[in-house]
Amino acid sequence: MGAAVALLFAPKTGAQTRKDIRRFSKNAVNQLDDLQSDLREQINDGYEQVMEVFDNVKDYVEEGRSKLQKMIRTA
Repeated sequence: MGAAVALLFAPKTGAQTRKDIRRFSKNAVNQLDDLQSDLREQINDGYEQVMEVFDNVKDYVEEGRSKLQKMIRTA
């Protein structure tokens, strides 16, 4: 934000100021794109971890149910 204000108040020609604003805007867009990509990757990794835990819990419950049914049949 401070850089944007500095661009507007710096003693430069109009052409130079417009060029600086374009450069600043492109950098901001690139940074936002990078942030979006990083965030998307982190969310995807988190989702995969949650699904792995869910699958492990599901397997554990199924195994416990099978053991319980076996115990009931042999009792």
